[in-house]
Order: sequence, then C-alpha cells, then structure tokens
Amino acid sequence: MSAVRHPKLGVVVDFANCVPGAQTRIVSDQRRMYLDEGRQPWAYYGPMVAAIRRALADPAPQLALELAVAKVEEPAKHGHFVELQKGFLRWHEGFAGSLVPVGAGSWIGDDAIFDVHPQLGLRPAKGPKLAVQLYMKEPELRPDAAAVPLHMMRSVMDQVLPGGVPAILDVRRGKLLLPSRRRSDKRLDADVAGVVAHWAAIWRAIA
Repeated sequence: MSAVRHPKLGVVVDFANCVPGAQTRIVSDQRRMYLDEGRQPWAYYGPMVAAIRRALADPAPQLALELAVAKVEEPAKHGHFVELQKGFLRWHEGFAGSLVPVGAGSWIGDDAIFDVHPQLGLRPAKGPKLAVQLYMKEPELRPDAAAVPLHMMRSVMDQVLPGGVPAILDVRRGKLLLPSRRRSDKRLDADVAGVVAHWAAIWRAIA
C-alpha cells in the first residue's frame, strides 16, 4: 500500500481536468494546500457549500445564497461567490427533489487512497438518489475529465449512498455530470489507474 494517503477526491477532479503540461504545478499547489490549513479549498468554499445545502431545503433558495455572498468582504472571493450563486440557481431552476443523508467512503488503489465524501445527497423527483460532489473552480469541468472521479465514486457507492448514483455538479456552469455511458468499465478502470498513478508519481517526486 502506498504512503500517499487520504487526500480528498477533489484533487483527482482538478488533476484530471488540468491542461497538459500543468500537472506538476497542480499537484504542487495541492500539496501546499494540504500543509496549510488556511489554503484548503474546503475552508475557502465552505461557506458556499453550507449555503447551497441550506438553499436546497429553503423555499427561498436565492435568499439563502445571498446571505452567504453578502458576508464575503474580500473582493476576489466575493466575485467567486457571486458566480457560484448564479450557476447554482440556474441548475436549481430545473431541479425538483429533496436532500437525503450521504455518507463517506475510501477509494483504495495501489498508488493512493482518496477520501470520498460528497457534499450533497439528493433524491430527485424522478430517478435514483444522487451522491453529489461539488466542483467550484473557475475552469469548466470537462465531461471526459469528470468520468475518472465519477468512476471512482461509483466503486464506493455502497459506503456513500447505497442504491445511489454518483454525480458532480459544476456549480459555476450549473451543469450536473453523471457517469459516462460511452466507455466500458474496463476502459474506465484503465483511465482511473493511469490518472491516479500519474498523480501519485508527481506527489511523491515533489515531496
């Protein structure tokens, strides 16, 4: 078992989505974040995650988000939160359903172990329950990049949300991404193995 342990699944999302040539910089930034609590993305975006949860249970979702945005004084962060608010509300307009409890799990591979803890559990009016990972970064999340963490999530759904389906919500774009039907499990297994091995090799090399 590798010594690379327990980063969150979000690092895989960002790594799989980065442009060629940027992988080392991305992993270096991720490593610094894990060593500096103030720079961790769940601390930066935490108030918006909490506001999104409240909005999903609130008959006035826009107000719930506006309250979170209004509390942000730093101009750049305020701008990010405004974009997240707009994107979430675009998606929410087409969503009918409710929140459900969602758990956590661990994806265990030869090169790394990742914590899988989706921020939302949803029960849509139609279809299966969803375990939703929130993606809040500026670059648009490409479907081919999302396929890797979605496949990883799918393998631990018995721990996270039994009977559910994994999903990633690109909050800024208001776009929900679901597991790909275009690739076989064998192909997706290979894609995951390649991405994780590449990520882990860089993580170890820059230690």
